[in-house]
Amino acid sequence: MNRILAAGILYIIASTPALAAYTPLYAGLQLDNSSGSAMLGYQIDKTYAVEVFGTSSKTSIEQAGATSETKITQAGIAALFMFPMKLSGGSPYFLFAKAGYARISKKVNYSFPVSVTYSGSYTNSENQAFFGGGAQYDFYPSLNGRVGVDIVDRDRSVYLGIIFRF
Repeated sequence: MNRILAAGILYIIASTPALAAYTPLYAGLQLDNSSGSAMLGYQIDKTYAVEVFGTSSKTSIEQAGATSETKITQAGIAALFMFPMKLSGGSPYFLFAKAGYARISKKVNYSFPVSVTYSGSYTNSENQAFFGGGAQYDFYPSLNGRVGVDIVDRDRSVYLGIIFRF
């Protein structure tokens, strides 16, 4: 019952156009070639924002009867620096740079063919700083699109995102 009530209240607040332009909270989804992310952000002003996010990906490899399944989860926080731009005669958009910190956990399950009958798993976690950048376009006051790249250590991830402002 509480979930239904909370969803109804959230729907009413989110569907009010007058509130969309003035509230600093937003939520979004990002997709890249191997993972999906959910984020919750707070727009401090037109130039600065802070986001918390969670990411999950799962890959599986099978070769010669041996299988390996890897699940990677990531949780972190990022600071965004937005630069308003406008082309002559076009709609405004933003270029952004971001820096943050993430906790990355990797769990690998593996097994070998029936003749060997061996399987196991291991888990590895680490904390890493990351950097990124991209562009954000405001389709409507409450709906934005984003394209960007995140760089963690030597890995680069290009993503598409959608953001809904409450």
